[in-house]
Amino acid sequence: MSTERRQNNDVQEFVCCIIDLNARRLSGRSDSNDIKNATDTFRWLRNNSPFLNNSDKCRLLDSGLIEICSWYCNTYFANESLSCSILLQFLANFSVGHENAQRQIFEGFCNTLRHFIVSSQDSKLLNNSIMLLYNLCLCDVNFREEILKDVNTIQQIMTHWSQKELEYSKIFLDSIFSNSKDFLLVFTNLPDCSKDQLMNIISIWIDNYNEEVSLDVIVTIRNNFFIDCVVDKITRHVVNVLAKASNVEKFNYEIKRHTTLLKKVMDLLIFIHKCAKDNDDSNDFSRVKDLSALFNSDVQTHNRFWFKSDLIRLIANMCYNNQEHQNLMRSNDIIPILLECCAFDAKNPLMREWSLFALRNILEGNLDNQDYVANIDSIGSIDPESSITLTDTLKMASIKNSISDSDTMFI
Repeated sequence: MSTERRQNNDVQEFVCCIIDLNARRLSGRSDSNDIKNATDTFRWLRNNSPFLNNSDKCRLLDSGLIEICSWYCNTYFANESLSCSILLQFLANFSVGHENAQRQIFEGFCNTLRHFIVSSQDSKLLNNSIMLLYNLCLCDVNFREEILKDVNTIQQIMTHWSQKELEYSKIFLDSIFSNSKDFLLVFTNLPDCSKDQLMNIISIWIDNYNEEVSLDVIVTIRNNFFIDCVVDKITRHVVNVLAKASNVEKFNYEIKRHTTLLKKVMDLLIFIHKCAKDNDDSNDFSRVKDLSALFNSDVQTHNRFWFKSDLIRLIANMCYNNQEHQNLMRSNDIIPILLECCAFDAKNPLMREWSLFALRNILEGNLDNQDYVANIDSIGSIDPESSITLTDTLKMASIKNSISDSDTMFI
C-alpha cells in the first residue's frame, strides 16, 4: 500500500472515530463498557495522531474535535482520571507543530487544565495536565504570560516538583529558571511566602541542576532583590541563593567582581552585627548562644536563619584573589566584625567557620591586611568573648607566612 493511500485511510479512520465519539455524546450513553470503548478510541487517536499532516488536522478541527474532547473531559470522563489523562495525551500529540490546534486547545482547555492542576490527586492526570499546559505555553507568548501570572497554578507546580511521577513540574520550573523575564513575572505575582518557596527551589536548582538556571536570572536576583532592595526587605532565601551562586563557576564571575554587591553586603553585615550586639532578644538578628537551640524548630524556621552566615560566605568568595575587595574589608572595618563572628550562634550555623575562611581569603597575599590583623590589639574594640581564640591563633600562626597554596580558598 502506498504511503499516500495509507495516510488517507488513517485520516478516514480518524474521521470515523470522531463521528463515533460525537454520536456517543449525543446519545447520552454512559455505561462502563461504553466508557471503556470511548477511552480505547482516545487511546487509538493518541497513538496515531503524530502521523497526521497539517491539512488533516485542520479537517478534524473543522469537524468540532475540540468541542467533542472538551465534553468528554469535563462531563463524560468526570470521574475517570485515566480516561482524562489519555485524552490530554492525545491533544498534546495532536497539537505538535500546529498553531491553530494549539490556540483552540488552549482556549477550550485552559480552565480545565488549571482545575486539574489545582484539585486533582491523581499523579498521572496532574502530570499530563502540566505537560499539555507547558507545551501550549511554548508556542504563544500571551498564553505563557497568562499562565505565569496564575498564582494558584504556579503554586501547585512548585509544590509538586519533587515528585518523580510529576516530571513536568520540574520541566516547567526549568523553563522559568532559564528566562529572567519569566522568572521576574512569576516572582512579582506570588505572595511573600511563595516567593520564599520559589527562592528555596532555585537554591536547590543551583545545588543540583544549575545547568538549567540562566545567568540572567541570578543577575536579576542580585540586582532586584538585593542591591536595589531596602535592608528589611532582603530575605534569607535571596542571600542564600547569592551565596550558593558565588560558589558555582557558571555564576561566580558576575558575583565575585561586582563591587557594588560587596558594598551592599558590607553595609548589611555592619547593620545586623550591631543589632546582634544590642542584647535584645526580640531583635531578629540577636545571637542565640545555646547550642541546643540549633535543633529548635523556632530557630530553624526563623526568618533570619543562616542570614549572617551566608553574608559572610559571600564575603569569603568575593574576596578570594581580589585585592580591591580585600582592601575594602580593612578600610571599612569589616575585619574586626569577622573576628567577632567567630562565636557560636544557633541562628547562623557555621558562622565561625565561614568567618575563618573569609579572613583567610582576605589576608592571602595582602601584606597590609596581614599587618592589620597582626596588630589587632591596637584597635581595642574587639569583643574578647567572640574573638580571643581566633586572634591568638592568627598571631601564633605568623599570618604573613602561614598561608599554604594547597589550601582550599573558594567554596
